[in-house]
Parts: sequence; structure tokens; C-alpha cells
Amino acid sequence: ETAFITRLNDRSFAIRYFTPAAEVPLCGHATIASFSYLYQKGVIGDGVYELVTTEAQLTVEVSEGIIWMEMDAPELQQKLEPKMVQRICDAYELDVTALDETMEVRIVKSGLRDIHVCVKSRDDLLQAVQHEEEISRISEELDVVGVHMSCLNLPKTEQITAYCSNYAPLYDIPEECATGTSNGGLTYYLYQKGMIQVNQMNCFLQGEHMHRPSKVYTKVRMADGKPTIWVGGCGVICREGIHLNI
Repeated sequence: ETAFITRLNDRSFAIRYFTPAAEVPLCGHATIASFSYLYQKGVIGDGVYELVTTEAQLTVEVSEGIIWMEMDAPELQQKLEPKMVQRICDAYELDVTALDETMEVRIVKSGLRDIHVCVKSRDDLLQAVQHEEEISRISEELDVVGVHMSCLNLPKTEQITAYCSNYAPLYDIPEECATGTSNGGLTYYLYQKGMIQVNQMNCFLQGEHMHRPSKVYTKVRMADGKPTIWVGGCGVICREGIHLNI
């Protein structure tokens, strides 16, 4: 995604997000990157800021260079029918027996709607082969951005909650190496399953499949008796430029 930032005042910024194909209402990792850039350039410091998107007003916290972003209210949405699950497995050249039976294939919304597919092993995750046209058709039929595939790190041998791959070919993103909204949705799904506790720090390792690993941090907080999802991370400035109107 490309993020376009507008400063509204000292504590408020508006951001619009564009993939190569279309505008999307929210992008977690582009938000983390945007606020990290503002922090590194001295535009903002530690503190609490308001993020205004096309669909929501969210809170961003900055603490010693780590950016924490509140996600839109999460929702567990429909479980997918067996025929659709089979289509998705076929589209990734996975046998349906590779799926984790404790985590139903379903749509979860955390800013964006994604299909969440949990597989049993890291090998299954890394060996998935995507048929982009079919996943694009499925995404359009179900009105989702794409597929977030994960494998829980059980039993835990390192400080990783789950390994993930994210696909959104409908939006001209064959695969993405960091996805805040999708991992926010996965966090909420795991919380509802009793696998994540309030205020627990979670870490999702994404992008191994495309040889571009990144770590996405999340936590669940309680506000007015309801769980809220926060996604965190930091950014690295890779390249800078100036646009000239000539």
C-alpha cells in the first residue's frame, strides 16, 4: 500500500491508503510505517495521537519509537461452508486434512474483512501455492480483502504466537509480508477461543513464505467491558525523495 498523510493539527493526522488496484479503508502496517516515519523525522514525539481514516477515528500511541495502533471494533463473522473451504484449499494446493480443526475457516473483521485459514504445521504454511485467479474470485464473491493463513506455534518453542502468510490478489497484492489488520483479526479470533489473554503481548511472524520475514505485535485491552485490539511495531526508512512540479 501507499499511504497519503495529511496533518490536521498537532495531535491528529488523516491517512488514505491505496493498493496498486484500489483505495482501501485501512492498512495496519502502512499506519505503523507512517507514524514511525513522522517520529523519526521529529514531526511527532512520544504520546497519544488521533488517526482519521475514511471510515473511522482511531487512537495511535507512540512510546520510545514503538507505534501502537488501536484497530476498529473487531467482529467474528461467518464460518465458511465445506464447499467453500474445499475451494480455498484447492486454490492453495492444500489437502483439507492440513487444516487445524480447532480453528474453523471463517471471516474475521478488524478494520478489513479477511478469510482466516489456520493450518496444522509450518510446513503446510510454507508449501502453500496460491492460484491467484481463484482466490480473487472467492474474495470478490465473499466481499473480503483476501486470505490470512496462519499456523499456531504450539507448543511454544520461541516467542512467536503464530506464523502467518497473507494474500490479497484481488487488490493486486499476491502476497504481503506484514499485515496489521489481519493479525489484529487473528488476535481477536484467538482471544475468543481462549488462546490469548488480556494485556498479553503477542508476536506474529509473517512473510517467511516470500523470504521477507517481519514481526507484528498485538495485544488485547479492555475498554468499557469490551475487548479492543492493538497492533504495534516500528519502521525503517528505506528511501526518501522529493516530488517536484516542473
